[in-house]
Amino acid sequence: MSWQAYVDTNLIASGQVTSAGIYDLQGNPWAYSAGFAAQITEVKAVADAMQSSAGPASVLSGTGVTIAGVKYMFVRGDCDEVYAKKGQTGVLIIKLKTCVIVSYHGDNIQPGACTNVVGKLGDFLKENGI
Repeated sequence: MSWQAYVDTNLIASGQVTSAGIYDLQGNPWAYSAGFAAQITEVKAVADAMQSSAGPASVLSGTGVTIAGVKYMFVRGDCDEVYAKKGQTGVLIIKLKTCVIVSYHGDNIQPGACTNVVGKLGDFLKENGI
C-alpha cells in the first residue's frame, strides 16, 4: 500500500480525521490529504521535541504546537504521541521509528475518535517496523 493510500483510506475515509499527513522525522512529506498545509519546520519541531531528552511536555508546554500555520495549546504528550488543541479542534502527532503521522480533527469530531483511528494506523505501522 502506498503512503498516500494510508492517509486517504485509513485516516480520511474513516470520517474521524479531517486532514492528515505522514512525514519523515525531518518534516519532509511522504503523503498528505488535499489542502493539508503542515510545513516541514512545524513537523520537525514537534518530532524533535518528541525525541528530546527533556520530553515533549517540557519543550511544547511553553511554546504550543504549530501545524499548518495554526498554533495549538499543548495538552499532553510523550515520546510516542502529542495532542494539542485550539477550541474544539485539535492535532494529534504520533511518532514511529522512521516517520510521524500528523492528523487534524475539526470541531465536529470527538478527539478520542480521532486518536483511536490514528492510533490504530500507528500501531499497524509500528508492528511492520516503520
